[in-house]
Amino acid sequence: MDFSPLDIFSFVFFVGSWLGYSLLARRAARKRNSLSSVLYRYRKEWVRKLSISGMSEVDSELLSSLERQVSFLASTSLLILASLVTVLSTASDMFMNLSSLRFVTEVSVEVVQMKLLLLLCIFVYGFFTFTWSIRQYGFCFIVFGSSFHTVKYYRENEEYNAVAAKRDFGAITKVLDRAAHSYNYGIRAYYFAMAALAWFINAWFFIGATAVVIFVLYRREFMSSSLNAMVTARQVDNVHDEDEITFD
Repeated sequence: MDFSPLDIFSFVFFVGSWLGYSLLARRAARKRNSLSSVLYRYRKEWVRKLSISGMSEVDSELLSSLERQVSFLASTSLLILASLVTVLSTASDMFMNLSSLRFVTEVSVEVVQMKLLLLLCIFVYGFFTFTWSIRQYGFCFIVFGSSFHTVKYYRENEEYNAVAAKRDFGAITKVLDRAAHSYNYGIRAYYFAMAALAWFINAWFFIGATAVVIFVLYRREFMSSSLNAMVTARQVDNVHDEDEITFD
């Protein structure tokens, strides 16, 4: 297999960037504003609200909409995988014509197939993370249903109590948060798959595309206008300076 040293370096750079960014984002989220740290506090407040008022139809629909988003991307991953398997079997007919472009590096069919296998691995990983996220949202339905009374059916009762059973609501928040994190990992796989597509052009494009993906992910997770708006809504400069959210 005639991979050049630059191809090997670009692949190592790609994998290292993906793993390195994941570690960096996780550590940075513990100290500064990020989508993960801000949304975690909103999720915790959501569970606290449920522990006080009970679960309404709106809350059920919100949770269902989150699960539907993940289900759509999980289904999309399967379609992409089916397409990639088809392309892999006809790589010699579809991709070798790209070498006629001056900026595309000419490679053997085996190298093209290995690059397609990389894309396959990425979308398989994405499918697993999305389906795991779906299962965790399913856990949330069960936990929420067993922990909170439903407002519609119990509110008129004079002895109405929002909490159906004694629970550790911090742990319930973590189940909801982990489902969202799995969804985030799947979305991240899609971004890096876009970078992997650049490898079909040449290794330099691959390296550049990986760097662009890292920049886009970092900017959206730590510097986006949506993040700033959610932080401003809480009327703080840094959500880590807030008092810890407690449950009654």
